[in-house]
Amino acid sequence: MKDKIDRLVTIMEKFNVMIVEDDFRVSNIWKEFTHTLPEFQVVFEARNGEDALNYLKEKPVDLLIMDVYMPDVDGVQMLYEIRKQGLSIDVIAITAAREPQVVSRMVRMGVLDYIIKPCVLERYQQALTRFKETHEILKKGELEQKDLDRLLHWSYTSQNESRRLPKGMQELTMKKILHCFDQNPYARSAEELAKSTGLSLATVQRYLRYLAESGKVKKELIYGSQGRPEHKYSKI
Repeated sequence: MKDKIDRLVTIMEKFNVMIVEDDFRVSNIWKEFTHTLPEFQVVFEARNGEDALNYLKEKPVDLLIMDVYMPDVDGVQMLYEIRKQGLSIDVIAITAAREPQVVSRMVRMGVLDYIIKPCVLERYQQALTRFKETHEILKKGELEQKDLDRLLHWSYTSQNESRRLPKGMQELTMKKILHCFDQNPYARSAEELAKSTGLSLATVQRYLRYLAESGKVKKELIYGSQGRPEHKYSKI
């Protein structure tokens, strides 16, 4: 079983992330935040826009995390150059820049998300989750209206989904648990899921109970090699 899980993790798609931030301490924080999600890996950290653009000429990057205020080429100029060259890269801005003219230019050039510093882990993960969901939607053949609604009105649909969750439950925690099922199709116990997600056993059990009651996961009583029964869960 462990060998199969290891193979699944090995072949899991990884998104290449570049961080463009002139403060190495902040860059290290974004790198640590990025690696809390197993689908993402930081492949390069640039301290200025020129180094970032030179790297992009040579190697592919899926996602760019960048500041706006930088030496030489600032974030607005850099995003303009990326769009001008037709590079297929999504961009998330994390910056102290909040001037309307700066924000409007970044949004009109297609920035995926815009976060004003300081940025906490949960908000950072939310931005990367949005990138991942956008990527999954665009991999489909023909899109339906509900797909476009999720793609173009993500914050609206995300808030509506959160409102439908029972009181005290968070969308990000729910997605973290569901993501474990996407990574590994085999049935797993609450204890195994708690270990994989880093959440407490009580929290995982509460979410699994809700998921089972709502028909999103299947709960089974499975007997181990020594005959001891254990509840295990798998995605329907």
